[in-house]
Amino acid sequence: MAVVKQRIDRYDPASIEPKWQDEWVRSGLHDTPDESDKPNFYFLTMFPYPSGDIHVGHWYAFAPPDAAARFLRMRGNNVLFPMGFDAFGINAENAAIDRKIHPAVWTEKNMAHMRDQFKRMGTAIDWRREVITCYPEYYKWNQWMFLKFFEKGLAYRGDAPVNWCPRDETVLANEQVIAGKCERCDTAVVKRQMTQWFYRITRYADELLKFEGLDWPERVRVLQTNWIGRSEGAEITFPVEDHGFTEETSWADEYKRILKLFEINLRQSPNRSAGSAVTR
Repeated sequence: MAVVKQRIDRYDPASIEPKWQDEWVRSGLHDTPDESDKPNFYFLTMFPYPSGDIHVGHWYAFAPPDAAARFLRMRGNNVLFPMGFDAFGINAENAAIDRKIHPAVWTEKNMAHMRDQFKRMGTAIDWRREVITCYPEYYKWNQWMFLKFFEKGLAYRGDAPVNWCPRDETVLANEQVIAGKCERCDTAVVKRQMTQWFYRITRYADELLKFEGLDWPERVRVLQTNWIGRSEGAEITFPVEDHGFTEETSWADEYKRILKLFEINLRQSPNRSAGSAVTR
């Protein structure tokens, strides 16, 4: 007897996908075992902020890793593709303040909703490995690492100017300042002197600029090099009639010292010639 296949005129995800998503959970399709005969592959993508709903921008970032994780599994790898929430930050706090809700309540509610959205999109995520950065079982390790840095003299306090958003009441990285305004709330950013913690990454500048054995794109190497910003300092000479000044500086002090040298030269000689600078 011939088998007649029923034609589906319209795909209805609400009536089809929940059945199979439940089956995936029941069968542990996306669960990654701790031990396997297959090659291990750890596929980590950045965690979203739980300050609202999952929107198309999130899925724009997560769809390619999700597809790649599936591909690697189909190629015979034991792929760990976890997910979590970057929940310990100013975004979630500001959203809660705007709505007059306690940050913990707002964050937990959003995480539950976003988790459901991820699952309804059929992601290949092992939710048993979920990481939530505002939980003590996670951030205790951040604290432990900081103490280790401090014990080794790699963490120290100092004063430095920062980009300050008056509305969010937080420090912004240079990349978060767009045309002089906060990228989050469009408030004008001001410079503010603050006592803060620093890491002595300069101790590792030479090591971080060695790319031997790393299969990194040239663009990433340039970004890393510029981010570290290593230099040997500068030698600056200002010729002044009957006087000569030569100063060796580090780049951290360069601008202050240049201004001071100009001030000294201008005070000491009314007959002054233009200065010259030589860097090395």
